[in-house]
Amino acid sequence: MAGDFPRRIDDLSPGWVTSVLGETIIDLSTENIGAGKGMMGDIYRLHLVREDRTQQTIVAKFSADREDLRIAAKRAGIFEREVNFYRHIAPVLKCRIPKCFGSWFDADTAEFLILMESIDADPSVDQIKGLSFEQALTVVGELAALHIPAIEVEEFGEFVMPASSEARRTNQRLFVANGWEKLRDLVPQRHYNSLSPDEMADRLVAGIDHLAAQPYFLLHGDARPDNLLFSRDSESVALVDWQGLMFGPREWDLGYFLAQGLRTEDRRQWIDKLVDHYISLIPKTAVSIDRKVFMTNVGKAAWFSFGVACSLFTVGDTSLGKTIELAASMGERSLSLLYDVGELQ
Repeated sequence: MAGDFPRRIDDLSPGWVTSVLGETIIDLSTENIGAGKGMMGDIYRLHLVREDRTQQTIVAKFSADREDLRIAAKRAGIFEREVNFYRHIAPVLKCRIPKCFGSWFDADTAEFLILMESIDADPSVDQIKGLSFEQALTVVGELAALHIPAIEVEEFGEFVMPASSEARRTNQRLFVANGWEKLRDLVPQRHYNSLSPDEMADRLVAGIDHLAAQPYFLLHGDARPDNLLFSRDSESVALVDWQGLMFGPREWDLGYFLAQGLRTEDRRQWIDKLVDHYISLIPKTAVSIDRKVFMTNVGKAAWFSFGVACSLFTVGDTSLGKTIELAASMGERSLSLLYDVGELQ
């Protein structure tokens, strides 16, 4: 599975890219497009020049250039999970996903490389600023298309982490232990700010356990604006960064997105319409949806969003102001949703 592949952006050469794409590339330049977005990988846009002087743009995603992150990723299996997603699962899905030209993984070092389509995405989309209602509707539609019953892709189960994974609980406890005391200084002061890391971790794990007991579907696991590539007219969106691929209840993905992608005031105004739109897109089955229960589960999903906010103090580059700003935004929005549904009363 490893093979001989470039491990860092400086290792990429026109000759190697030629061997992958099957057309002669005589020159390439690179552009870092992933810094400060809370990603456990190094992402570059490659500007390629063909033999006939025409140009092409693709994206290269590498493992993080930090040994501690690669060790953590190897333990969690997230890099291998994304490589296997593009190899085995992406081809059978109906949601919008960038075309993959090739993927490589070294199980010994957790180094990987994925070459994929470069989408002409709207550069104005910013997670911290939040999405518009129309953009949120587009995402909700794409999530509904993604969320197929787990049983329909059970042959790929070895590549997908279930919501009930003990490793998930362990990692989330670690992230809260390392991050909550830093995060609470960045969010508005509320009564729940006085809760200890252990108390917050206990509530988070209880939320995960509740959700993990619901019916399972295929989920993205990290559906937030930094992992969404919108067309310039916002009428379509592609899902990227599949390291969080998982089996779990569809409310998990939906609630996580609402907590991460919308400003709190917008989420409070739009949540009913967005949830109703999602429910309207679910294939009609013999099992009816209890909207009250569904909304409760959507709110509980913000516990995982809160854990991700805490995780940035472990896996993110906190020397970057954007990382701190991102953590503060994630934290405030997640805690507000949890408060609104009674999880922090």
